[in-house]
Amino acid sequence: MSTLRDELHSLIDRLPESHVAPILALVRESAPVESGGGEWPLPDFVGTLASGKGDLAAHSAEILRAELGRDPE
Repeated sequence: MSTLRDELHSLIDRLPESHVAPILALVRESAPVESGGGEWPLPDFVGTLASGKGDLAAHSAEILRAELGRDPE
C-alpha cells in the first residue's frame, strides 16, 4: 500500500463513529463503479449542446461585438 493510503486508513480508524457516515458517503461518491471498474456513466444527454467553439462565456464579449456590429436583416 502507498504511504498516502496508509495515512488515510489510519485517519479513518481514528474518526469518531458520528463522523463515519458523512465521510463514507463522500468516499462512495468518489469511488469508481465496481461492476465496470470505470467511472460512473454519464447520462446520454451530456455533450449534446457542445458547439465545438470552446468556452462561450470566455468569448462572450467577442460574440456580442460581432453580433451587434452586424447590419439588421
